[in-house]
Amino acid sequence: MKRVITAILSVMLIAATLLTFVACGENKKEENNNKFGKELLGVTSQLDALNGLKKGDADIAVIDSVMAGYYMNSTDEFKDYQVLDKVTLAEEQYGIAAKKGNDALMSKINEALIALADTEYKTVADTYGLTTELLVKADTVNPLANATDGSWEKVVASKKIIVGYTLFAPIAYNDGEGSDAKLVGFDIDLAKAVVNYLKTTYSTEIAVEFIVIDWDQKEALLENGSIDLVWNGMTITQERIDAMCISVPYLANKQVAIAKKADAEKYNKAYDEFVTSAADAVIIVEKGSAGESQVLPGEE
Repeated sequence: MKRVITAILSVMLIAATLLTFVACGENKKEENNNKFGKELLGVTSQLDALNGLKKGDADIAVIDSVMAGYYMNSTDEFKDYQVLDKVTLAEEQYGIAAKKGNDALMSKINEALIALADTEYKTVADTYGLTTELLVKADTVNPLANATDGSWEKVVASKKIIVGYTLFAPIAYNDGEGSDAKLVGFDIDLAKAVVNYLKTTYSTEIAVEFIVIDWDQKEALLENGSIDLVWNGMTITQERIDAMCISVPYLANKQVAIAKKADAEKYNKAYDEFVTSAADAVIIVEKGSAGESQVLPGEE
């Protein structure tokens, strides 16, 4: 009898274990289901997402409207592609990020943006066709004005502010080829204007240094001190507010879907219809981006 009971218990244990594995597998699959599309490809930058779309790696790219407007309207490189203007994904605001707790440094960044609201801020925006996306005004309130931690003094002592960025026109891109290429863009020029304001106002010798980063590693790079700021069209989310010190919102943005013009009739529909029509599509996004959160479930 004991042997029979033992055998029955063993069978039950094996069955329970198998059910657990199946359940875990089902949960994992559910967690990774896309909101739309049959497959998600993650790449290291939004430009890589566009290039992947162009190479045929994917059917739809999800990127920032700021970047989409530049590449769809200012170059012929993606003339066979279009923004699906009937598909509404998300409206967002950009912010600049520092390490959590570095409020004094971010207070100075906010101060400079507000002080420049009617001058260089508008001039830089006009250069890159972003005047309608501006959010900072001369009467914008600096929520960190009373910060007293030592992060600003640390930057002054080091005589530099290290800014992490990715290539993301018109936010940050190389104008020219090879050794003649010059780093330009809305965020690049604005960062320089902000640092010049701080140098003049506080009689410091700080300079701005730009470093290309892996966007998916931005939080870790801030945390370990490799960079002082992420200044690269970063969407403000509650998760990022909790993890980093974020500036006042300085630029408006949307998440948009881009496809071949030849596929526009199939995909360019109101969101619910778009989800159905894109059920068999491969979607490409930048890893760790706001665009990725519009494809993966549970990230809104």
